[in-house]
Amino acid sequence: MNLPQAKPRPAYKRSPLLIAAYGTLAVAIVNLILGTGLYLIAGSAGLAVVLGLAEIIVQLRRRSASA
Repeated sequence: MNLPQAKPRPAYKRSPLLIAAYGTLAVAIVNLILGTGLYLIAGSAGLAVVLGLAEIIVQLRRRSASA
């Protein structure tokens, strides 16, 4: 039985948005460990979530534009 060959996936590039999201998430974790103010922890965690959602939206728009 012959199975169709899978198409090779393009190399995944990390976008600046994704790097920024990981960076702000790391800042939120460090702030949590150091016990800084609640506003700093919530702010940096919220910013990480917003950047992550922005990355998802950009990926979806790229995929729909190429389809």
